[in-house]
Amino acid sequence: MLIYLNFILVSGAKSLAGRFYRRIRKFLSMSHIALAALIFSLLWSDAVLSAIPGGEKAQLAPAGQGQGEGAQAPAVNEDHRALLEQVEFPSAQECGGCHIDIYREWSVSRHAYAQTSPTFLAYQATLVKLTNGTLGDFCQRCHSQTGMSSSEAILTSNSKRDTVSKEGVTCIVCHRVAGEYGKISGRLPLESGDIYKPVYGPRPGDELERVLAAQKGRPPKVHKEARHLEQVSESGFCARCHDVRLVNGFRLEDAFSEYKQTPAAKRGESCQDCHMGPVPGIASEYPHAPAAVVRGTPSKPARRTNHMFVGPDSPLVHPGIFPIDPEAQEFATPEQWITFDYKAGWGTEEFEQGITDSAADQSQFTGIWQDQDERFMAREIIDRQLELRAEAHARGTALLRNGYGLGEIEVVESGDALSFKVQVKNLTDGHSVPTGLIAERNVFLQVSVTDQKDQVIFRSGDLDPNGDVRDSHSLYVHNGDMPLDEQLFNLRSPFMVHAAYGGEREQVLPANYSFDPLIFMRPSPTPALLMGGIRDIRLQKRSIEANGYRWANYRVAPEQLSGHGPYKVNVKLVAGQLPPHLIHAISGAGFEYGLSARDIGDRMVELYRVLWERDLVIN
Repeated sequence: MLIYLNFILVSGAKSLAGRFYRRIRKFLSMSHIALAALIFSLLWSDAVLSAIPGGEKAQLAPAGQGQGEGAQAPAVNEDHRALLEQVEFPSAQECGGCHIDIYREWSVSRHAYAQTSPTFLAYQATLVKLTNGTLGDFCQRCHSQTGMSSSEAILTSNSKRDTVSKEGVTCIVCHRVAGEYGKISGRLPLESGDIYKPVYGPRPGDELERVLAAQKGRPPKVHKEARHLEQVSESGFCARCHDVRLVNGFRLEDAFSEYKQTPAAKRGESCQDCHMGPVPGIASEYPHAPAAVVRGTPSKPARRTNHMFVGPDSPLVHPGIFPIDPEAQEFATPEQWITFDYKAGWGTEEFEQGITDSAADQSQFTGIWQDQDERFMAREIIDRQLELRAEAHARGTALLRNGYGLGEIEVVESGDALSFKVQVKNLTDGHSVPTGLIAERNVFLQVSVTDQKDQVIFRSGDLDPNGDVRDSHSLYVHNGDMPLDEQLFNLRSPFMVHAAYGGEREQVLPANYSFDPLIFMRPSPTPALLMGGIRDIRLQKRSIEANGYRWANYRVAPEQLSGHGPYKVNVKLVAGQLPPHLIHAISGAGFEYGLSARDIGDRMVELYRVLWERDLVIN
């Protein structure tokens, strides 16, 4: 049969049928190997069982029983037990066997990406270095709770981390916390144990008991108990990681503190209502659907939360690496995936039809990608991954659009100059915008004014060649190659540190320069609560409070007006992830997954989202 398939492959190698038969051939080849392995294992086990004292093919006695007094279970069972006891935390992929849809959502979430993010890894490594190691596991304990609970070294490369650790905020980080905790900045009291240990969620375990009772044969590999934990549905549960205080009292993130002062909190709406509901950013009625399907038996439909947790960030790594997909992980290693050039079209029919056996064509492929069949199969995985990423990106954009508003452009009388203003609004009443790590959130206005001849006579919010806005942190502005954008409207809240001789200045990273002693983290000598912060560093908040707004004012000087009216004003509200100047600041630590600072900076610019746009013609 393999000979017949070879003939078909020769005649239809470039066709869809050819791809189908390639798969059949590979499957049959693997089946032959598996069959041979099975026969060998049966013969081997037969020989081993025959050699056991107590008779030909003697039965293995269970623990505590056997052929006579003092009989014990065979050592092989003890080895298996020891192996199982080493499983400290189950992987999300185990949970995904029954919670299929929830796993799919989580796999592309910011929670799943928390430890994968190359910018986080470099940011943390840079701060650990700048604080001479005294920062400790402060960042890591929210981004990889299981890694910290397992005592993994803080700066371990992801290539050497445990599978569950690399899953970041994995399932058990929320569903293995037994009760009310009441602390922030990580260090959660996770309950360790294998997949069979109890989990904690928004409902009691009656439905789990019903589903398990309906099972026949060997018990399924699932948690045996589901316990009700009211806190998992409350905002305080999110505050464990989304209100960040450094050991010295510095307020790095205030998402939960902001929420506590808002109308949404007074109405009893939770973080989950907006961020796990059907409409990103708007509290809506939850759909009802089964939470799990155990061997074909679905649980009864109940309130179903979305676990995608979309936000302003999108993944920067290769789609073969993220979302977290078991098939992708089994198919190739991260080191192999980063060499698969999906942007060039590898594995698509159009690309592969143009590939010949010439050395020039084949030289671009290395390792497993030299096999065209592998490229075709890899492409199917990549397309599925990209589709899921696009879905998450679209939901993230919807979230941002539900959070930010842009008013109409209004002309302001100002003599011979051309002046106008536009209102930027916070459409939510649940927290400020932006929120979270606001020191690194670029949300700005891009403004251009053109004359009748389409000549640009005024710009603000435009980008330098690195993708930075023209603020004081732009390397091109710093080097004098481009002018400072003095009318820039940006909601990024900078770190402000005390200068050596009084006054303050902006700084990219939250760590002071030191020309004398080594910097180290320590508790503040003054009470941060009473003083409203700590000495030497603060965040200059530029976020817009809940239901609030800011006016952006612009003035085009008379000498800039060409006289060729009417003038067209275009205003875009742009939301980004991290500013490229931050990538430069942390680049000394290096980036994982074969990425360079230029790779990441370019990707950041590609991911700028235009949320809203306004136009006005002024005569």
